[in-house]
Amino acid sequence: MRQHHDLGGFAEGPVDTSAHEPSLFDKRVDALMLLLVAPPNRFFSVDAQRRTQESMAPERYKDLRYYERWIEAIAALLVEADKLSQIEIDAKIASVAERLTRAYQAADGFGVPEHDHDHAPIQDDHRLPREHEILAEAIRELCIGRGYVTASKIQNQIDAMESRTPSQGANLVARAWTDAAFHGDVLRDAKAAAEAMGIDLAGSPAMQAVQNTENVHHMVVCTLCSCYPRLLLGVPPAWYKSRSYRSRAVVDPRGVLAEFGTILPEAMDIQVVDSTADLRYVVIPARPSGTENWSAADLSRLVTRDSMIGVTPALDPSTPIANAP
Repeated sequence: MRQHHDLGGFAEGPVDTSAHEPSLFDKRVDALMLLLVAPPNRFFSVDAQRRTQESMAPERYKDLRYYERWIEAIAALLVEADKLSQIEIDAKIASVAERLTRAYQAADGFGVPEHDHDHAPIQDDHRLPREHEILAEAIRELCIGRGYVTASKIQNQIDAMESRTPSQGANLVARAWTDAAFHGDVLRDAKAAAEAMGIDLAGSPAMQAVQNTENVHHMVVCTLCSCYPRLLLGVPPAWYKSRSYRSRAVVDPRGVLAEFGTILPEAMDIQVVDSTADLRYVVIPARPSGTENWSAADLSRLVTRDSMIGVTPALDPSTPIANAP
């Protein structure tokens, strides 16, 4: 039976395709999650965290922002694993709320986490910390106090994820464009091919590459959550995690592509591939014409994150090279 978290096909509005940098709240929750599921902690699994989110009441799931769902699930799983008690979490929430409220009122809301465009309500009074900001800080401080993590490890994890950029994927695509044997390797096993290039994908699920051609265009979505080749491309954009994209990509791919400025011929076959917890997808965009004598280094500058998700083509060769990521 279909659940509320499986968004494919639900009616939603346009995709907000603009860029939104992750807030400090987003980064810390993301880092804390990765540290708690990794050795030496391994307090719970990524699958358990996802199932905990999916067990939320439908309206609760819909109303929360992306990382708000994450921190609620993390808190619940730490209690379930007997690593924290609900009593100490509640006590820490009270003390953190009091401290942050004083700080926010003194700074007139300075540092309020930005909206991540996941259709959550915005608190009108920015002189008060938000509920999940308080929860995240409480869980962070408790985990540090218990010795599960340290502040420096959280920051190091943030730095490590920020070091993962789409340029890694762009180099993979550029080599596939210029090396027929490697292109075949990528289509057979994209993870192994990337690792053969020296890209560290340890811990990543299997990765499948799909090739865009003059007849077929692929685009990637995750209708269940936000499965994405993070270790190859970095943190997914906010729009990829949004309800609108997750809902509409599978039923109105042409409409979604048009919102990114990508207009495809009516005769072109559009294939939407759905990432899962066990399999990630990366698109090899069609190589732009007029680049036959380009080096792999120059070609890589035409490959963008969005073209490797499949919502845009690779950049036109006439685009100034500095504009490419």
